[in-house]
Amino acid sequence: MSRKNKHKKKVHWTDGDSGTFSDGTRFRLQNVRAPESGQKGGQKAKRVAAGITGRSKNQVTVEEVGRDKYGRKLVKMKNKDGSINKRLRKKGYTDMGN
Repeated sequence: MSRKNKHKKKVHWTDGDSGTFSDGTRFRLQNVRAPESGQKGGQKAKRVAAGITGRSKNQVTVEEVGRDKYGRKLVKMKNKDGSINKRLRKKGYTDMGN
């Protein structure tokens, strides 16, 4: 269920694996699992994700691959440095079956 790539100008991170685009669309990164903001390590995960997108002035390319159980767009996200999903997994925020 892959959809056409779209450019989004601004990413606001809710935690290390989800957030909102400037148009109000809520998203979650596919195959990335980070602690929630209120959980131990959650603020660090959010800072890591924000740092990755901040290096490209929050300019990201998004491929929607489905929806999660909360109705958010499930996405693969890239910036000028490559896959954000892969970089977050490499930092230890790995898929735990969700």
